[in-house]
Amino acid sequence: MSKPKNRWQEVFEIGSECNERFVDYNKVPEMAQFHIPISGVSNLAGKYCVGRVNPDYHTVLYCVDGSIRLHNETGIQDVGKCNLMTLPAHKPFLMELVQPSWTMVWFALEDIEKWRTLIADRPAVTCCDSAKQLFHALSIIYYERDPQLRKPIINQLSHYLNDTLCAPTSETIESQRLTQLIRDIEKRLHCNWTVEEMSKLVNYSAPHLHRLFQKYFSRSPIQHLIFLRMERAKYLLINTAWTIEHIAEQVGYTDVFNFSKRFKKSVGIPPGKFRKGGADKVQHAK
Repeated sequence: MSKPKNRWQEVFEIGSECNERFVDYNKVPEMAQFHIPISGVSNLAGKYCVGRVNPDYHTVLYCVDGSIRLHNETGIQDVGKCNLMTLPAHKPFLMELVQPSWTMVWFALEDIEKWRTLIADRPAVTCCDSAKQLFHALSIIYYERDPQLRKPIINQLSHYLNDTLCAPTSETIESQRLTQLIRDIEKRLHCNWTVEEMSKLVNYSAPHLHRLFQKYFSRSPIQHLIFLRMERAKYLLINTAWTIEHIAEQVGYTDVFNFSKRFKKSVGIPPGKFRKGGADKVQHAK
């Protein structure tokens, strides 16, 4: 990965394809009670490069989609969706867009004891499940003109902000990336997943991804995909009236015979028998 010629410098390069909406004290005075002078939601594409040498505020950024390259004192890393970036006050950083796009929500926090304590010793990048909630909450606050209608949304935003900054940071980057990959797979179990596609999503080689799945799950990536599909199939068999053919399609099997064969191999009984009460027997056997 390339480094800037002069690593720490004030840089503010935002191209015409970037779209940002700002919330400050003038627009939403209620944000003053939380000591958040400015925040925003950003949809970035094309040219984007921002660097600070000695920022007055702490900055936290929640990645909703796409990715950004972060330079800080610990090194350089690409940061993808569902991650939280924590940039302390008075510490230099540079962010540059090297992928097609990046969507995020961000907050500049006053350098007061509360925020200083929450941000102290946090890694620059951690996994975060609340990026979309914060993005949508701040978007509503931006467009809502009535302070009374903004109030519950601001309280919700404050909750998510505090909750994410208080969250444990013991997870490694590897485990965070695997967690996000599995979430992506679970959203699209019907797709024809390959190890190559999985590897591309987490920026790992296929052999390295295989080693990580063995380390964390004692399964290969494809074996874990099958496990996720069978777990979803079991849930649908018990909790819906969908046909077995429909359930097979939902979990990635276009041939119901292949699905039934795989289900019996994984669970021990055919899907029809599982639906008719075999699930209890399977649970007791375990």
